[in-house]
Amino acid sequence: MYNPVSGAGRATQAAESTLAALRERGHDVATVASRLESTAEWLDPALKGAEALVIAGGDGAMRLAAPAACRTQTPVFHLPLGTENLFAREFEMRGGIETLLQALQARRVRRVDVGVANGRLFLLMASVGFDAEVVHTLAASRGGRISHFTYIKPILSTMRTWTPPALSIEIDGRTVIDGQTGMVVVANSRQYGWRIDPAVNADMADGVLDVIFMPARSLMQLVAWAVRCRMRRQLAHASTVTARGRSIVIRSDRPQHFQLDGDPPGFVKELLPDGFEAAGWPAAESADGQPLELRVGIVPQRLPVLTAG
Repeated sequence: MYNPVSGAGRATQAAESTLAALRERGHDVATVASRLESTAEWLDPALKGAEALVIAGGDGAMRLAAPAACRTQTPVFHLPLGTENLFAREFEMRGGIETLLQALQARRVRRVDVGVANGRLFLLMASVGFDAEVVHTLAASRGGRISHFTYIKPILSTMRTWTPPALSIEIDGRTVIDGQTGMVVVANSRQYGWRIDPAVNADMADGVLDVIFMPARSLMQLVAWAVRCRMRRQLAHASTVTARGRSIVIRSDRPQHFQLDGDPPGFVKELLPDGFEAAGWPAAESADGQPLELRVGIVPQRLPVLTAG
């Protein structure tokens, strides 16, 4: 699977070269271009009888493909072509076609957990805070291929207008944070952008989500938290609040965005796989202009991953 407009055609070229390399080694392969419609309509049919799904793209492409892979139980492999490629980093899928060929030959599959946030799937993390506002600002003006430098303008723009919200957080029915200002990350994976990894102990197969709240009243305090995370010192700080759980509710004192896997949640409504709705996390949206209520849950060991190691 590839995005035909990603990276000015870079994903298309990678898909074509991967197709040729796999066919040369005797594999029966087909390509499918992503569409702005539910994957149940275009990806599920393509996965009928497939032994693996290779996603050529970034973490957004991985999140796009996840519902179909969960529904059809097709093992996924990330061919990293994005800016961060956190999923590929988590599973050491960074060797290009050779790593893919090794994974196909070994056929080792690991089942990992999948998160659900207000009815949308995520693989890596959900968050409310400065980072969520930045990715929404970037998405509003995004044109073609992006890089780390592309984030500079939206970061500066967000710094001029944003202040930390007051958040309340419940984990498995217990109030952990009550109206404190700061930002929160709900992590399924230890990976995060720019190597700023808040939840370094998160495990994608442990059946729970890692929650880390970093209190802050100003942008300078948030910058200090970013430095601590980069240096792996955030968990030792006295004001850090960490917890684990299966169901998390985050409420803000005013309208706020949330982000999933480094992107806005998106506007395409997906058909949730069986068992996701039953987990108690129906598709719920905060009304425009209203304070955020973000409901996050986890479905354990639902996504099969074709591992490289």
